[in-house]
Order: sequence, then structure tokens, then C-alpha cells
Amino acid sequence: MRPAQPSGAMRTVRPRRSAPGPEARPGPALRPAPRTRESVTRAFTVGEARGFLIASHHRDGALSDINLIMAKHGSTMNGLCDSLATAISTGLAHGVPLATFVRRFSGLRFPPGGPTDDPEIPHASSVIDYIVRRLAADYLSADSLPADPAPVDTGAVLTASTPPPDGGRHAVPTQTVPGRLRTDTPGSWS
Repeated sequence: MRPAQPSGAMRTVRPRRSAPGPEARPGPALRPAPRTRESVTRAFTVGEARGFLIASHHRDGALSDINLIMAKHGSTMNGLCDSLATAISTGLAHGVPLATFVRRFSGLRFPPGGPTDDPEIPHASSVIDYIVRRLAADYLSADSLPADPAPVDTGAVLTASTPPPDGGRHAVPTQTVPGRLRTDTPGSWS
């Protein structure tokens, strides 16, 4: 026997599906990665982060998808890189040019960043910056490569009394410290 619905419960109504009319436009042709494909695996180091970039190809040599494996399994960086790889692979399968991803993601600055073990890309401002610049160097023409960003001191730590580099008025502490920020003494913890 099914339990009775509460008196205020509403029944879910599903809309009927209609046949696509003349206003419906077909999207770009889906080009999924082949079941059997060649790939190139590249080990990399950015700052203190180590990982592997696996780039798979279609039979014509075009990039079909990527996979990123970071050395620390279960870490936030591993999850972020896995999400990025899925987003780029899905975009490539749906016709988004690699240059779009390179333009959007190159130059992102967040730790870990710093020197790399890649002589073609000696410095990266983040792991994502390195990944898209490496893909650009391997699969795009030289005139569409992003410029090498200026090195940034990634060891700088903001405190409550240190103004942020963007000249804003509010600084955010980089560590969670028990207690609260006292308002009478800037930068002190109670």
C-alpha cells in the first residue's frame, strides 16, 4: 500500500514532447573520441605539483580528448584537473576549437605555479595555465600561442593587514585560524 500524499502536495506534470518544428536548428556535429586511438603521455611538474597529461588523437591527427592525472589522488587539485579535462574533451567533441580553451584558460594565476620541467614552457602561473599552453604548443600554430606570463611570487601570503595586489580594500587571510578578527587592531587575531 502506498502512503497517502500530504494534502498540500502537488503532482508533477511532465510537458509533452513535440516533434521539432522548422525553428529547431541542428547543433554542431558530435565528434566523439574513437574507441581505439593513439595518445601521447607527457609527465610534467609545475612548482611542486607533478602530473601527467594524456592527449588522444583522431585518426586524422586532430586532438580528440585529454586526461589529466595529478600525483596526489583525492586532492582538490586532482579534482579540478579532472573537471578541466572533462570540460575540454566534451568541448572538443562538440566542435569547440582548442584555441578557445587556450584563450580562456591561459594566464590563470593560483598556486601551485612557478618553474616547470618543460624547456618550451619554463614558467607557468598555474597547472591549468601550463596544460592549455602545452596543448597550444603541440596542436596550434605558432602565431596563436599565448605569451609567456611574467613570473609571480607564489610564496606571498596575504594577511588581514596586507592589502591585496589588485589594490582593493579587503584582504583575505590565506589560512583558517581559530578565533575571530578583532576590529580594534587591524590584522590581529583574538
